[in-house]
Amino acid sequence: LTCLFLEEIIEMQFKRLTVNVTTLLLFVIVQTIAIVPNTIYANANLSNTTRLEISLTWMAITAIITVLILWYMNSNIKNPTRLEQQTKEPWLYVIFWCIAGIFLAMFGQGIAAYINIYVFNQPIESGNTQNLMKIAQESHILILYIVLAGPILEELIFRKLIFGEIFNMIKKPTWLSFIIAVLVSSFVFSLAHSDPEHTLIYVVMGTVFSGLYVLTKRIIVPIIAHMGMNGVVVIGQIFLKDDLQDQLEKQSQMA
Repeated sequence: LTCLFLEEIIEMQFKRLTVNVTTLLLFVIVQTIAIVPNTIYANANLSNTTRLEISLTWMAITAIITVLILWYMNSNIKNPTRLEQQTKEPWLYVIFWCIAGIFLAMFGQGIAAYINIYVFNQPIESGNTQNLMKIAQESHILILYIVLAGPILEELIFRKLIFGEIFNMIKKPTWLSFIIAVLVSSFVFSLAHSDPEHTLIYVVMGTVFSGLYVLTKRIIVPIIAHMGMNGVVVIGQIFLKDDLQDQLEKQSQMA
């Protein structure tokens, strides 16, 4: 297996299975790499903030390296899926859907959140999102991961790998393969975020991102839409949250 992998590296062409296995392994490494610095500095006299900065720096660097490796490998696949083999849409069309995708993702997330709150009586705020925002306020390194590296890794694994392989596996009808692939990839997406109460929101987001991927045949489109959506959330949760709360308090006092 190692020899075959080395041959692929020398040829600069990779089998889809090799890329998929590498994607899974590197994703796990990125998610668990913080264990290494925590172990190394376990007995060091460091503050919690310093430990957090070190752990997140390790995670950010590992994520950047992982993104570069996976992007190169995904650009040199010998046997792409049927979707990837189709004619790519022109870049003007792609740019339009990158921008429109951000608004679609935000709109879909808002509708799903409304249903989640008022129909299913689920909590308004995601525990996972709130935890990440609290950490990001202490260490802005995490913002880079949330807005840049995170969306790239998540779209490569949840859309290109899981959704893409299921969509490729079920030949016809296309609408059925799309629905099954969306449901499976979105459910795994929700589990990965440890946020089962907001599964509906992840399903809607998964539907939007998967639709963008199928529509344009370019994984870069859902990646950019995902980045934009996360960027809006970060700005709202970290930089504008206090201002919004002040405005709400003033409005309540005036009422």
